Amino acid sequence: MSRDRSLSVGERVDRARRLGLTFARVYLRIRSHRFMARRLRPSDMAERWQALHRTNAEEIYDVAVELQGLILKGCQFASARADILPKPYQQVLGLLQDRVPPHDFPVVRELVEEELGRPLEEAFQSFSERPIAAASLAQVHGATLLDGTQVAVKVQYPEIAGLVRGDLKNLRALFRAVGWLERDFDLMPLVDELGANMPRELDFVNEAANAERIASFFEDRDDVVVPRIHHELTTRRLLVMERMHGLKISRTAALGEAGVDLKAVMTTLIEVFAEMMLIRGFFHGDPHPGNLLVEPDTGRLVLLDFGLAKELPEQFREQVMHFAAALLQGDVDAMGEALIVLGFETRDGRQESLHEIAALMLRVAKEIREQRRVDPETVAKLREEIPDRIRENPIVRIPHHLVLVGRVLALLTGLNAGLGAKVDFLKLLMPFVLGVPPARGGER
Repeated sequence: MSRDRSLSVGERVDRARRLGLTFARVYLRIRSHRFMARRLRPSDMAERWQALHRTNAEEIYDVAVELQGLILKGCQFASARADILPKPYQQVLGLLQDRVPPHDFPVVRELVEEELGRPLEEAFQSFSERPIAAASLAQVHGATLLDGTQVAVKVQYPEIAGLVRGDLKNLRALFRAVGWLERDFDLMPLVDELGANMPRELDFVNEAANAERIASFFEDRDDVVVPRIHHELTTRRLLVMERMHGLKISRTAALGEAGVDLKAVMTTLIEVFAEMMLIRGFFHGDPHPGNLLVEPDTGRLVLLDFGLAKELPEQFREQVMHFAAALLQGDVDAMGEALIVLGFETRDGRQESLHEIAALMLRVAKEIREQRRVDPETVAKLREEIPDRIRENPIVRIPHHLVLVGRVLALLTGLNAGLGAKVDFLKLLMPFVLGVPPARGGER
């Protein structure tokens, strides 16, 4: 097996053809609907657009499942970009998280032995042939070390680096063409972000370093844990870590039956991410339920999968604090200025372009002032309205770190509602925004 096998010219052309034909059909459908909306103006145009978006999303879903690799990873990533894609795309492409078929065990064995330079039996007492999980870049197997230690082994697919290189070239060419045809529909930020993130996500030594850095933030907490890394068996394409056992945080009924205090778990989760983002400036960028476990016997929160971790700008907390102050004062001009400082870019370079977004956010500020709390229904509605306004307004792009921060906050609010924990986000977050988090071990 050759390391990081590159695609042949024929393979790359075939993938480009399949991808190009799919996007051509999607594009032509969008153009026909635009013509219909402008010239014919049917009364049910809004419903027609929603139906079209779902049809297009389902076709893109099918090609992602077929081609795998970066195409699938990119669609998973795009499903979180509410600022770029309408809701039907988010809903359909979000299902790709669970649609990755695992590689056969002989392929896994060969890669593990190539990375370690020795037979599998010389490194592991046992190694499960059936994976625990399969994702877009790698799959995870349970194993036991020679000393009896239980571990989880993350094995990168042997062809994935070659697929990433070829698919990035194809996507750049395709999205440049889309940008030339549609000046108001810029998909290049997605490719730029994938191009910047993928080399780091494909380097498991980097992922191990991310895990240990985040673990160091919470060494004195007994309610959160990060798996220990076995460096002697970890390489760029192989990650061996402590095996953690727990229930997905989304399994509310099972956690309740186990006697887990869901409000305490949710409080820990919010505090952990607040500390990472607002105090440490480095955070886990993909906290979906598959990466968050709860130990039923101890109630401890387990953080997994640190391939996507993000360094925040040095002045991020201060920028957030200025925006929060403008928000609470109801100063739309100051909010627009704060959004520019945070990294929002507009086509005309003027902060007035952000005023409509700021006005929507002021609804939350008014609720906070009047009710001392944020109504979950309002938050849910804003999560839909703000991305819609961003897509309609003359905004060029939102910085990637803010996209990830927004995604984390959306996931946390969704989990809070799903768990029925009713944790007061504002009360927990405000000390971190102000830079004075609660003392460890004392009352919250």
